[in-house]
Amino acid sequence: MLILKILNASLLCVLFVFLFQYSITVIETEKLFVFAYQKNTIQDTLTNNSNNDSNYLKGYLIIDHFKIFVDIALTEKQKQDGLSIKNFMNENEGMLFYLEEPRKASFWMKNMHFPIDIIWLDENFSIVHIEEELQPCTMAFYCPSYKPLKESLYVLETIAGFANKHHLKIGDQIDFHLIE
Repeated sequence: MLILKILNASLLCVLFVFLFQYSITVIETEKLFVFAYQKNTIQDTLTNNSNNDSNYLKGYLIIDHFKIFVDIALTEKQKQDGLSIKNFMNENEGMLFYLEEPRKASFWMKNMHFPIDIIWLDENFSIVHIEEELQPCTMAFYCPSYKPLKESLYVLETIAGFANKHHLKIGDQIDFHLIE
C-alpha cells in the first residue's frame, strides 16, 4: 500500500512538472506571437499610412521607464524637415523617422535650432547606434552628417543629453506604441 502511495505521488509530481513546463512554453510562444504580430502591425501601419506632409502620425516610446511622445516622420518632406520645424523641444518629446527598409541612413543638423541626440533603432526597436549632443550647423557651406555602423529601420531624435541621462547603450530595447 505504501509503495502504491509513493508511485501515485511520484506520478502526480511528474504530471505536475510536465504541465507546468508545457504551460510556460505555451505562454512564451503566445508572447512571441503577440510581439511578432504587434511588430508587423506597426510596420504595416507605417508603410500603408497616407498622411500628408503637415499631419504627423503620433506615437510614444517607453525608455528607462520614461514616456516620450513622438511625431512620426513618414513622408519625404517630413523626413527632410525633421526637427528643423521646431524652435525647441521638451525632454518628453521627440521625432521618430520610419525608413521603410533597414539601411545605414545618415542625418545632419542643417537648419536645426537646438542640439539633439540621434538614436538609430533596428526593426525590433533595439538601439544599434547613438550620436550625442549634436550641435546645429553654423557653417553655410559645410554641415557634417552622422551615420550608424549598422542598418536601422527607425531613427529617434531627442533633446541633447537624453541618451546620457537615461543611460542608453547599444542593444537596449525600446518599447514603441502608436497613438491612434
